[in-house]
Amino acid sequence: MRPRLSALLDRLWEQALRTPQRFVVLSFAVASLLLLLIAAHGLTLLRDHEIQSLQQTQQLQVAGISSVLNVEAERLMSVRSFAEHQIRLQTGPHAVATDPPLQQAYNQRNQDLWMLPVPEGDAVLLGVGPRLLSGLAGFARRDRDLLPGLFVARGLSHLLSAEPPSPLVARRLLYVSTNGFFVAHPPVPATAAAATLQHVAGAGYLTMHTAAANPQRTLRWDMQAASDGSGDSALALSVPVYLNDVFRGVAITELSQPSLDQYLSRTSRPSVQSFLADIDGNLIAASAGSVRRGETLSMVLPPAWREATAAEMFRRGAGTMRFHDGSRIVFQRIGSTGLVLVDYFSATQMLWRVVSQLSASLAAAALSLGLLLWVTLRGFNQLFSHYLARGEALREMAETDALTGLANRREFESRFGIEYRHSLRERAPMSLLMIDIDRFKRINDHWGHASGDRVLRTLADVLRATLRTIDVPARIGGEEFAVLLPRTGLDEATRLAERLREVLGQTPCDPAADASDKGPIRFTVSIGVADAGADGTDGLDTMLMVADRRLYAAKNAGRNRVISDDCVPEPRPEVPAPMGG
Repeated sequence: MRPRLSALLDRLWEQALRTPQRFVVLSFAVASLLLLLIAAHGLTLLRDHEIQSLQQTQQLQVAGISSVLNVEAERLMSVRSFAEHQIRLQTGPHAVATDPPLQQAYNQRNQDLWMLPVPEGDAVLLGVGPRLLSGLAGFARRDRDLLPGLFVARGLSHLLSAEPPSPLVARRLLYVSTNGFFVAHPPVPATAAAATLQHVAGAGYLTMHTAAANPQRTLRWDMQAASDGSGDSALALSVPVYLNDVFRGVAITELSQPSLDQYLSRTSRPSVQSFLADIDGNLIAASAGSVRRGETLSMVLPPAWREATAAEMFRRGAGTMRFHDGSRIVFQRIGSTGLVLVDYFSATQMLWRVVSQLSASLAAAALSLGLLLWVTLRGFNQLFSHYLARGEALREMAETDALTGLANRREFESRFGIEYRHSLRERAPMSLLMIDIDRFKRINDHWGHASGDRVLRTLADVLRATLRTIDVPARIGGEEFAVLLPRTGLDEATRLAERLREVLGQTPCDPAADASDKGPIRFTVSIGVADAGADGTDGLDTMLMVADRRLYAAKNAGRNRVISDDCVPEPRPEVPAPMGG
């Protein structure tokens, strides 16, 4: 067999030498055919890979949407649980007594527009009177239930405003009472209170959750007009709130349809059209961002896909469909929300995407470049992280007092400049405290400098524990400390200084291990208070000068006291401060 094969190859070689043109043409044809076969196989593999990649991208999109919807559903259920628990509590024997703000709101209940004051930053509670409630489906004024309902809504105003914003889509949280008031976050302008309740009634949020319409009291997903009056649509989740069998209100989450469009646009691949639809085929959002009210999936897909219904996609759950023109859709149901995500791409778009990935040399170059980029970025990140860490350490050293961990004088001056400009711009008050440890030298002499350092650290710990997060405590001298109090007037600053003085006087400090006296160290402080507005200061130096002058006045008056004005106090008999426990 082997001699025959060798003889055949010799004859072919002789023929090739005699007619080289034919040999070249034949070889080129064979190579071209092999290349076409390889390319066709590669196209098939790449097409399947591209479809799998599109499915994976869609799964990530679905996971993101599911996460938002599940979080919003759980959030709404927690709102309902809180509301129903508070209603039961407030209508039972352990109800909290009515306070003046609640009573004031109750007294204004018959006005066309009334509100309940809430702490700054909480969602505003707005209500309308019986005249404006007349004719609104689902609303009815019940005076006997109003005070407990207002108490509950005030708690919800803090709960709703404390909810963090969704990282993917814009949303609005509402609690609407059938008694004619509501809480919303982001807040609704007072002038739009009546329009908001009219919107709630018109959208059927209350009628769809009556005992007859929703006997199981389940969550409902609906596409509605947004309550903010923008004219946009919103994907709304609503759930009823009951006390026993009495329908008391509804909690609502509205997910902005434009933000859903933006999410699909950001996460969809180029040349792929993504649509979010409900089980009836009604469009919720689209990557093109051009969804109109009442538009359906069959209206935006090509005519060949008119028979691809959302109900069929829900039945199948997930998968792909291919039509005779080569176009495809990839779809996946989003949990139990009644929504499906559909990605459409034409045969031409798929072909171009596959061909663009076919070149092995380009792929190898891209892979090499990617590998090189990864290696370079990894080395750069390590080097950059090192320099960042060094820079952060240097910054902390430059801004922080090494012993106490408080800001040093340089950082204090920087923070003062920021807060001072803010105070001038906002016309807000600003105060400053100068604090000095009484007879600190005696502490050092008696217990040693290591114990004196412990006293300084104890004072710093008390400042951190007592002051607000916006206040700026700093060590600006040996035993001298300063505290910047933004948005704080003279009276409030004086009260804070007195509290600090009392707390420090009651806070013992353990001496260092080498101290001869092992008893706890007790110390007092003197404090001078200055106010930027009341004292007419024009900068840090003058403000420190005023506070320092009052600090020394406190020292001269017997120590262990706070002085906030320039009236010279009568010296009091000096009682030696306790040295030990």
